[in-house]
Amino acid sequence: MGLFDKLKKNKSSADWNNAYKANPHFYSKPDVDPFCAFALTEDTETILPKAPHYAVEGKEISEYKLMLVSITKDGVIGSCNYFDAIRKLEAYKLDTDKDNILVKGLSLSELEGLLK
Repeated sequence: MGLFDKLKKNKSSADWNNAYKANPHFYSKPDVDPFCAFALTEDTETILPKAPHYAVEGKEISEYKLMLVSITKDGVIGSCNYFDAIRKLEAYKLDTDKDNILVKGLSLSELEGLLK
């Protein structure tokens, strides 16, 4: 194995242990079905579930959102359909396993691109 092979190996190895694991947060209003949201924060490697499936108080969650959080702008810059975002995040994945995708830390402009 040559020097370039070692560099390639190190570059492609993802560190799941140091990434933030996005947790589901559930929200609801009276007379509105509950929804689930996950946060994706600027410059933070994040582990996201590929296909979340939850129920709250016996009600299946049918709406999932990805909340985009900017450190630069100090707050939420928007939200989008979770499953649409996961497809777009394939371009930024560092690794995947059976249930999750590990996404590189995205810049502000990359986060904003997810909203388009």
